Amino acid sequence: MNRLSNYEEVKDRLPRFWKAVDRGRITTEILNHSDDFSRVVIKASLWDGDSLLATGIAMDWKDKDRNANRTNWVEVAETSAIGRAIANSRFQDPKAARPSREEMEVAIERQDALAVGEARLTTDTKGSDSKPKAPIPTQKPAWLIRLETRFGTNEGKVTNFYLKKGIISKGSTWRDVPDATMTKIKNNLEALCQSLGI
Repeated sequence: MNRLSNYEEVKDRLPRFWKAVDRGRITTEILNHSDDFSRVVIKASLWDGDSLLATGIAMDWKDKDRNANRTNWVEVAETSAIGRAIANSRFQDPKAARPSREEMEVAIERQDALAVGEARLTTDTKGSDSKPKAPIPTQKPAWLIRLETRFGTNEGKVTNFYLKKGIISKGSTWRDVPDATMTKIKNNLEALCQSLGI
């Protein structure tokens, strides 16, 4: 089980919409874009005839490190917007996580890129005594973002697991486990998720 297995692909969400709505249609529009179109914001709307059912918005940008976004970032944003519109509608599978797999793939890759950027040291090229600069930290460490992404909508299950074991106290969350336990979670993430059925 990988960290994206809790997330549906948009292609798996679409049949529920088409099956349930006789006069269904999906429209998309560009709400905003950079001057060179390297960043785009797209809105998707789900319709039943002339009745608007739901909308979804997604943003994406050209990213030379990703295959799909090297040439097709507009299409990726459009697909994500459609997935969000379905998530905002009655056609969302209640057992599935709200974000689509495509959204989470983009989020994870961007988080990983931030983590790599944090790990690199930059040098100051001004003057003769160039010294390494400390990396600028992101708001959350990459490992924490990975855990949150993997747990998805099941964070309560993880918290309850550690509450029942007496590792954390009432009013705490899984984020409050001792450092040694957190290290075990990071090193055995898939085994933990499998044992909890997530």
